Amino acid sequence: MSSKPFKHVTFYSPVRFAVLVVMILQAVLNLEAQEFLFQINDFKASDQTINLRGGCSVAEGKLRLTSDKPNQAGACWYKTRKIDFTDGFESEFTFLISKDVTGVAPGDGFAFVIQAQSPELTGGTGDDIGYKKIPYAVALEFDIKDDDEGSRNHINLSFYNPETKNYRQYATVHEIPEITDGKPHFTRIIYRDGRLQIYLDSYLFPVLSVKLDVAAKINSPDHTAWLGFTASTSGFHANHDLLSWSVKELVPKPADIAVDSIVVLEKGSLQVKNRKLTINVWDHNTIDGDIISLKLGEEWILAEYELTAKKKQIDLTLTGFGQDLVLYAHNVGMVPPNTASISVFDGITTQRVSLESNMETSEAIKIVFTGEDGNE
Repeated sequence: MSSKPFKHVTFYSPVRFAVLVVMILQAVLNLEAQEFLFQINDFKASDQTINLRGGCSVAEGKLRLTSDKPNQAGACWYKTRKIDFTDGFESEFTFLISKDVTGVAPGDGFAFVIQAQSPELTGGTGDDIGYKKIPYAVALEFDIKDDDEGSRNHINLSFYNPETKNYRQYATVHEIPEITDGKPHFTRIIYRDGRLQIYLDSYLFPVLSVKLDVAAKINSPDHTAWLGFTASTSGFHANHDLLSWSVKELVPKPADIAVDSIVVLEKGSLQVKNRKLTINVWDHNTIDGDIISLKLGEEWILAEYELTAKKKQIDLTLTGFGQDLVLYAHNVGMVPPNTASISVFDGITTQRVSLESNMETSEAIKIVFTGEDGNE
């Protein structure tokens, strides 16, 4: 009678199993950092991530939504996957509207569009701005032609109305910089806690801030969406170009931190010359299981992260005149209090501080922008 070889099976004790579970959970927790979903500064190599539709093309590193010709329509969409905006998102882009043809006024404009259907969509020409034939979308429209709207240089926030099957203008801002001057302009969009904020050529104050249930407007119960741009021309026309584009999905708020009951102690301030910052965080002394979260202003930039000797990098944009960077503790390690080393690089110099926190108090450092307007 032959015997089969005995198959080796590893049995874990309850203690070892618990340790394994903790390690797996911590590996997941350590992913909870604010990172770019994508960041494009040159569109020449973007064909794997951006879907071009209609008259949209890429030339000399720029993404051209429409050329300076009549009756054009173009669109582009981030096609790798839908973004998850359950906890919000940020998007920044730089655009340029220019003319090749003299004697014809610029038109009609472009839009940043949020929709949940497909990255294959294109709208119509003229006043359509390339999106109004797309149902169930939210659009931030940069309009450069006056269609009885009060001015030819304004932004509109619009969403699809299923009852009328048309787009409703939800908010309009006329007091904005001139965007048809042939110069680059940047926009920052933040959607958080049901509020949409729009910054245009300034990080100090938004030109528009409104409450809006984006998931309901785009018919997306799972809070996911395709992001992209559309543009159009009519008898009025212009080049509508994108020079850069980035998107982040925001970090969820830690569930076990009662922020209102924790005393925040400001330790001092750091002055930075640029708004684009790289922050690194790591354990200051003994590696003893410290779990922390970091909050900059109203935004969580790192959630439930276990500090190690390895530096965790976070790239971000500083808005306003300055923001408090606060270290919160989720536990107290073997050697209390939780202590983190933090470095802040503004593209010129690196500054380093250490912050402490326990379950009752948290230290903070104020990061203050002192650069010139040209560095914004």
